[in-house]
Amino acid sequence: MTMPPIGVTIIVAAFHAGAYRERVGNGPHYLLNHQLVDKMKREGVDDVEILEIGGGVHAFEGEIGQSFEVKRRIAEAVKHVIEHNRFPLVLAGNCNATVGVYAGLPDKPTDVVWFDAHPDFNTPDEMTSGYFDGMGVATLVGQAWKSLARSISGFRPLSLDRLTYCGIRDFEPGQREKVEASGVSAVYGNQQQRLHHDEHSYGRQLGTLLDIDDRKRGPVVIHLDLDVLDTSVGHANEYAAPGGLSEAELATCLRTVMQHRKPTAMTIASFNPDLTEFWTEDAHIFSDELDPDAQRIAKAGIHAAVLVVSTILRKP
Repeated sequence: MTMPPIGVTIIVAAFHAGAYRERVGNGPHYLLNHQLVDKMKREGVDDVEILEIGGGVHAFEGEIGQSFEVKRRIAEAVKHVIEHNRFPLVLAGNCNATVGVYAGLPDKPTDVVWFDAHPDFNTPDEMTSGYFDGMGVATLVGQAWKSLARSISGFRPLSLDRLTYCGIRDFEPGQREKVEASGVSAVYGNQQQRLHHDEHSYGRQLGTLLDIDDRKRGPVVIHLDLDVLDTSVGHANEYAAPGGLSEAELATCLRTVMQHRKPTAMTIASFNPDLTEFWTEDAHIFSDELDPDAQRIAKAGIHAAVLVVSTILRKP
């Protein structure tokens, strides 16, 4: 029997597109400053380390070069943590951090469950917004930035049949069709489901997709983009969309993942705590009134992290 990790190492990668502590790059420290470690310890997780990936990436060329250097550093950090029988919890600014997380894992078949409002499945040729972080999954599965991806130690493309989405609902043109044509397993976000408030529906759908006999209790990376949460919980970032998961639904889904797979790493990303925007009928207004959004999103993210880590480290 494989023994559980002896502790958790929180790897802090506070970057947005290679820039240190800007926009979503402020999310990791916000979570830490809102008692993430204390709340883990209250649940019996006594061995907690913090490993900070510093901001010295400016020697690398531009947003793309700097972002890939961050991924290279994440991969090395994850590899180091796992070699010391610890669980890597990566607090990142951008979703594409999980490319580095996956590269740092041992080279054996590993699934990824990707919680997100967006599929992040664009290649550069498909991208219309220009948002670099919308290409994280495409990079992970070997469809984008192939040469740069190979510069990450340990990188190998994720097979599409090992990817499961949960909560995706906001698509650039052609992206839903691409997801469907690829055959990737997906639980789609749904505003109607929100209205009927069946908090177990997402978990049931996800459990059905993960119920593959030869992979039961196999390794999995949990990727949690906090904009998977419904906007009724709060706006995790500028791209939040209605039709997502409640905090209770997210917890149910995480328990479902852990019933079917054994998490070997977790990423929490895409949380901008300084987002102070809300919509009115006639203007996009910026205000301090949405600070409670940041607190609610942080609460949900911390609860998710504590739930996964405390379950993984629990002695058999």
